[in-house]
Amino acid sequence: MPNNDAANDNRHMPDWALLATVFITGACVLIIELMGTRILAPYFGSGIYTWSALIAVTLAALALGYAFGGRLADRLPRADILYNLCLAAGLWTLSTPMLARPLLPAMIQIPDLRIGVLLSSCILYFPGLFLLGAIGPFVIRLMTRKRETVGSVSGRVFAVSTIGSLLGALGTGFILIPNFGVLAIFAFCGSLLLALAVVGNFRPKFIGYTLILTCLVVLLLVFTGNRPISKVSVELLQQVPSFYGQLQVIEKNGEKSLLVDGIGQNYVYDNDVYSTEYINFIASLPKIQRKPAASGDKALVVGLGAGQLPMLLQKHGLHVEAVEIDPKVGDMARQHFSLNLPPEQIHYIDGRVFLLRTSEFYEYIILDAFSAEQIAWHLLSVEALTEARTRLTEGGLLAINLTSIAGGRDVAALQHTLQAVFPNVRSFALDQGNELTSVVLLASMSPIDLNPTGVSLADTQLTDVERFLAGELADLHSDVMLSDDYNPISYQRKNIQTLWREAMIDYLGSDNLDWLTL
Repeated sequence: MPNNDAANDNRHMPDWALLATVFITGACVLIIELMGTRILAPYFGSGIYTWSALIAVTLAALALGYAFGGRLADRLPRADILYNLCLAAGLWTLSTPMLARPLLPAMIQIPDLRIGVLLSSCILYFPGLFLLGAIGPFVIRLMTRKRETVGSVSGRVFAVSTIGSLLGALGTGFILIPNFGVLAIFAFCGSLLLALAVVGNFRPKFIGYTLILTCLVVLLLVFTGNRPISKVSVELLQQVPSFYGQLQVIEKNGEKSLLVDGIGQNYVYDNDVYSTEYINFIASLPKIQRKPAASGDKALVVGLGAGQLPMLLQKHGLHVEAVEIDPKVGDMARQHFSLNLPPEQIHYIDGRVFLLRTSEFYEYIILDAFSAEQIAWHLLSVEALTEARTRLTEGGLLAINLTSIAGGRDVAALQHTLQAVFPNVRSFALDQGNELTSVVLLASMSPIDLNPTGVSLADTQLTDVERFLAGELADLHSDVMLSDDYNPISYQRKNIQTLWREAMIDYLGSDNLDWLTL
């Protein structure tokens, strides 16, 4: 193997500098991969298709990058080439959010969501990850001076790169995502790569064209980021990054909405009219049962959202506790939706963990846990529903909200699973047919008798109750039992998720989606 000293553009990079290079680029690979879903999620969701597409593109880009980097290093084993790769990767990473703005609204027009998310992942992330993949083999070539040391050099490079990826994954999940937005994180990652390129190839000419290219990209980011919303009266009131998704509060035509990754979780008019029909129906259950709830009865709501359901149940005289996995959702609910539950009645923990740990019994347990359009499937297995049953009082009622279609496979599977746990199950849909609608499933150890006649309810709430009761579903006869071992409800809901996201894009305005992610 020839000596690299002469071929390395008359410069010899110390091993520690080369190892620092693969450490940083290894971290950047994981930052880009983990953050990739944050750009894709408002358009394609954050389900199995999005993750599968992004992981597949990452692996393909790295594999081809390894092969390309190895061949390039053998032909041109020079440090300046190595840091040109870092420069190109940094510029592409810095540009990714800008490229996503016009690309993703066009890609969601593709009828097959899987093709759309795969093409989007390829265009946005393949070039940068390909360039980063080429750096590892290049560093191995520059560090190897004798054939006998190839194994030890390769081992050190892979180890340091993997440690960088490990710390990049932890830092992204624990620090960056909960505290910074998508644009800031991609800007940080791209700037880190640009700084690495300049330090590694510290020459006036290189620094000059690096600054020119960076300024050009930044100017494009600034100009494309300031396009106003012109066709739809949507006002972004607050945007907060969270570990569980991008949280936003918007207002459109006097209606406030809490969005998670672009999907509305609750809709509330400024005049405090509770506009979500399923909330009106579920909140009425303590009144329309044959045995009405007594003052002080306890209700547990798993999934806080904007807090409308817990507050309405509390207004009806129940002692309400809420479980929410994301504390930032609670903060936004208090700030924008007048959530007034005492802090000690809100538990920021996973719903299933809470059910396992609590020793309390409840007359009502309501499962209303969504992350964007993704349902919390681990709360809907036969094991989880059994755990919920043990926390119900004798005659207690379990209610589950599900956004789906009336005869959907997910509804049928959940209905069948409930029937395996409870002797009495009833299901109601706001609208019939193949349109997206609210479905509420009720389960109890006692008969479920509902009658709104003579009950004191607001006109709007009574109308919603009567619509749900008129839409009672028959047994849908599913053979699928949802369990911790086998729970295909997310797959069964893939078309539902697409319909839901299309409905949200139509509500927000497809020409004005730039602000969704950034």
